[in-house]
Order: sequence, then structure tokens, then C-alpha cells
Amino acid sequence: MTIAARPPADGLLHSAPWRAAFAAVPREKFLPADVQGRGAVAGGLPPTTAAAMCEALDVPGGARVLEVGTGTGYGAALLSHRFGSARVVSLDADPERLAAARTRLAHAGYAPELLVGEAAHGCPERAPFGGLLAGRGAGRRVPAAWPGQVVPGGTVVVALGTGTAVLRTGGDGGAAGRFLPVLAPATDAVEPAVRAYIPALLVPLGTQADVPLAADPTADMPRFLGGLAQPDVSELCLIDADGRPVLGLVHPGTGSWARVAPRDDGTARLQYDGPRNLWAERAPLIAAWGDAGRPGPEGYGLTVTASGVNRLWLGSQEGQVLTL
Repeated sequence: MTIAARPPADGLLHSAPWRAAFAAVPREKFLPADVQGRGAVAGGLPPTTAAAMCEALDVPGGARVLEVGTGTGYGAALLSHRFGSARVVSLDADPERLAAARTRLAHAGYAPELLVGEAAHGCPERAPFGGLLAGRGAGRRVPAAWPGQVVPGGTVVVALGTGTAVLRTGGDGGAAGRFLPVLAPATDAVEPAVRAYIPALLVPLGTQADVPLAADPTADMPRFLGGLAQPDVSELCLIDADGRPVLGLVHPGTGSWARVAPRDDGTARLQYDGPRNLWAERAPLIAAWGDAGRPGPEGYGLTVTASGVNRLWLGSQEGQVLTL
């Protein structure tokens, strides 16, 4: 977990141990040179998300904690300060990134166990854990391995898209819980394969239709829900020739794209191409959110089965919305 490049604002951390950890860990020691001076989001999670995730991590006394995604090592340092280095295991798929993090951690006086491994596999050789923390970069699904490696009653805190789910593990190898009432800003990074579609989104052709809108598709909650529904689809917030926001959706693997241009009358001009109608896949979930009174992310919950099925629900587990 690569956390903020500056400390959370006053009032975001409520427990003394976490306030002490954020105050003690030298943030500047963990920022790569290419992101220094570019703000909190450039260095990883924004302050509100980082603080909320740490506060939500409930680890039984003496139990170890697994961090998925070492990144720069800053998250491992925070965890080491809070729980002690001997109780922290941090996993990353990139050996070079892990080596750099190990050096930074050593210079800061921390020595958690750092292991190379794929995120989806977790760390079975060190399980069970009292809790698991997975920051930005974890994706938009919770793998079956994660709750299965946490003791019953432990917590899995994971950033999914722009939201953060806090799940409590059960005795059946699964977990369930709700999303925190904090959304991180959507990343503005655009991969080269997606960037190639920008001209088509700015001057679109393809099939055209007028569609109803339950809400502005470029707003935070619609993008949060859409990202969960379509983990393989990239989003771009563009500005049209009239200075109005437009949502672009791209799936390079199938050559599918959609352009949704909202109007003031509650409709939008939809233009799309490719074998997938990307907006049609996303629209029902946003419409259901509008019908429910537009709740915040905390109105939604997530259940992860022992086989790795992720089920998003609204209100209660009986109010299942979508199998992810």
C-alpha cells in the first residue's frame, strides 16, 4: 500500500496509536523522486482514504497483519510503527520495487518481512493473519485467498476502485462488510492502449442513441459503481467543445467504446461502437442507485464467498444488486 504523500488533516485519525504512526513515519523518505512535490494523490492514496483504511484495520492482539502491495514501503512503515515490525508481512509482485522499499524501510528504522508474490494469491506460507490491508492497485475484486488467510472475525480492508470495503471474515472462508463513506479521486492515468481512443471519443461516430440518465455519469458515485461493475473498462472524463463534461468508456480488448454526453433535460447523447455496449452494461446499476435515493458508498456492502464470488448489495445482504 502506497499511502499519502502528506499527513491526513486533523480529525481524520481518531485513535492515538494511528495518530502516532502517521506523525512518526517520515513520509518524505518513501516518495520516489518522480512524484515528489506532486501532492498526496501522486504519492498514492489521498489522506482521507489512507486514514480511514488504517482506522478500520482491526487486528487482534499479537496477530500478524498482511499488506498486499508494498509499493514504496510507506504503508509497511505505518503498519510496523503501529503493530511492530515482527507482526507485519508485506507482499509485492515486483522484486525491484520490493528491494527499493526494503532500503527505505531500513533507513527509517523498520524491518517488516517483505516477500515477492502475486497479490491474488495472498501469502499462504505465513497465514493465518489477524487482518489484511490492500491499498490502491488491488483491483476491483477481492480474491478468495484473502479472507481465507485471515482468522475468523478478522478484517480485510481493501481499496476497490475508488471505494474502500471493510470486511469481517467468517468461519466459512468468506467475508462480508460495507464500504466506507469515503471515495478516493478517480485516477487520471491513461494507458497508451486507451489513449488511442481519445480522438474517437472527442469526434465520435458509431451507433447513436438518446438515453435517460439517472444521474451525472461523471459524478463520484456513478463512477464508483460503474468501476465495480466493469473492472476491465477504462474511464476518461473529457470536456466537449462546449466545455461540458463527457464520460468516455473504453475496452481495448474488444475494441469497444462509448461516449456519454449529458444534457440538461435528464438525458444524454450516447455514441458507441464495438461488440460490447459499455453504457448498457453500466446504466442499470446507476439507475438502481438513483431509485434508492442516491446513497453514499456506505449504503453498499460486499460479500465474498469462499470460492471468490464477489456480491455487491444495497442496504442489506438480502438486497443483492450485482454479482461482480
